[in-house]
Amino acid sequence: MRSCRSSRRGGILFGLLMSALVIVCLAIAGGLFVARNIHVQGGSRNDGDYVSIDTPAGQLSIHAHDTPGSVATDVPFYPGARSEKHSGGDAVIEWNSNNGAHDRGFSVTATEMVTSDSVDKVLNYYRAQLPNWIVVKEYDGAMRLELRQGGYKRIIAIHDRNDGTHIGVASVGEPASN
Repeated sequence: MRSCRSSRRGGILFGLLMSALVIVCLAIAGGLFVARNIHVQGGSRNDGDYVSIDTPAGQLSIHAHDTPGSVATDVPFYPGARSEKHSGGDAVIEWNSNNGAHDRGFSVTATEMVTSDSVDKVLNYYRAQLPNWIVVKEYDGAMRLELRQGGYKRIIAIHDRNDGTHIGVASVGEPASN
């Protein structure tokens, strides 16, 4: 009985060791594939930073523009508000497949403004300027206006802080829509 039990343990131990060896070999092979077939480039240009990732299936590129104060299309700048330094920018993310069949892209634009006006005054201004937008009240008292239309989403977040009312404006959509 002992020899039968120890041969079973040896068979299970051998199976576990072989499974671990196969997993390690697959991980090494996957690492070599990635190292040989995926190339990453990045850097800065006059108009912003970029990253490009080339894969066997296609290319993913991200181009960021550090442009605080650019407000999303169709969203008015709040009168008298000041743009916060380093609080905004634009990014375009694009996927170009090798066969061109699954190309996708979207862009993100965001900025933050600050005013001494109250949240209610800011909200009333944007309600008058953008009557078709949906108003959402957050659990913490902040307000948000949203619009989804034509392949993009626009958001205006309004919340009170110690230094004034902060207005965050963001747009996510197709690259051409921003």
